[in-house]
Amino acid sequence: MSYSRIARPLLFALDPEWIHRQAIRTGFRLSQSSLARSVLRRIYNIQHQELRLELFGLKFENPVGLAAGFDKQGYIYRIIADIGFGHMEIGSISLLPWRGNPSPTLLRLPRDWGLINRLGLNSEGADAVKDRLSSARFAIPTGLNLVKTADPAIAGEEAIQDYLQSFVRLYPLADFITLNLSCPNTIEGRTFEDPELLAPFLKRLKDCEVQMARRSKAKPVLVKLSPDLDDNTLDRILDLARDYGLSGCVIANTTNRREELKTPGYILHNFGCGGLSGLPLKKYVQKMVRQVWIKSEGRLPIIACGGVGCDPKKHPAEDVWEYLNLGASLVQLHTGLIYRGPSISKLINNGLREILSKNKLSSLTEFFARRADNTASRAGQIPL
Repeated sequence: MSYSRIARPLLFALDPEWIHRQAIRTGFRLSQSSLARSVLRRIYNIQHQELRLELFGLKFENPVGLAAGFDKQGYIYRIIADIGFGHMEIGSISLLPWRGNPSPTLLRLPRDWGLINRLGLNSEGADAVKDRLSSARFAIPTGLNLVKTADPAIAGEEAIQDYLQSFVRLYPLADFITLNLSCPNTIEGRTFEDPELLAPFLKRLKDCEVQMARRSKAKPVLVKLSPDLDDNTLDRILDLARDYGLSGCVIANTTNRREELKTPGYILHNFGCGGLSGLPLKKYVQKMVRQVWIKSEGRLPIIACGGVGCDPKKHPAEDVWEYLNLGASLVQLHTGLIYRGPSISKLINNGLREILSKNKLSSLTEFFARRADNTASRAGQIPL
């Protein structure tokens, strides 16, 4: 309540890029203080046994994670665990340092509870992140989100090598790896989501993964997909995911669509292009989660990412519950943290516990078992 009434209006009066930089700096300083971390855990870190689950061979205290894009360089992973998240992704991380786009790169859409970003995949580079995390001990399952260096001159075979070198450097440090496929892989702008490019890439990645698993514990490898994919391309990507033994998918990245926004058109026009997240993204992600769940017959684990905590008319736990009913096993958020503040994981965890109780479910594990057994899961809402 204090965040929405006091802190958020003050923060939203300031430049979003500056606020994000200050949040990272403050979080990093707090992460160096055992006293500060203890206070944060006491205030925000609320866990319930009913919400524990296991996925990808990893144990999660709750299904709520922080999406890639917030802690891009791996500075504040300790604090994210302290405020109650069940997992997180660091990144996206590219092999080479990349400055990204010039300002402005962030635009808040408070009328829509959304955000547009065009950061341009800025990264300090794989070696810098590797050095920072080389001695890290993650308190929660932590994924490293990898992307090709955004330099358009890096294309074709060089693009594959760029990606594989990041994979080799960072694979031993991660609990899981997520491949962000949306960065252009060719001069013409085609991405790794193009099945013709994805198939040879995944073949090379699989060979590399087998070699890495011999030196280090085998890690789950996921793909993060765009919500703007057409059905045919999505089907072909799912076939490739099965053929090359990918562990799951994150649905979804930001969208280029701008339908039905309340934000005045001139504001959108003046800012220009960028990826839209938050509440306007949710309907596209919900549809895609359901499609993937049905097409994969529930065999491909899904992490849903889009609009969690961004509906002012709903408790954020209801967003999570909807995604779980549509087929997701975990959720991630980013924009929701901006609009709801650091208590969002606490709100969701407490709310999910109440939802389970109302549905006479002892735990999320029981819910997942019932979902898997329910023959009605192929169409419509899963009855509980």
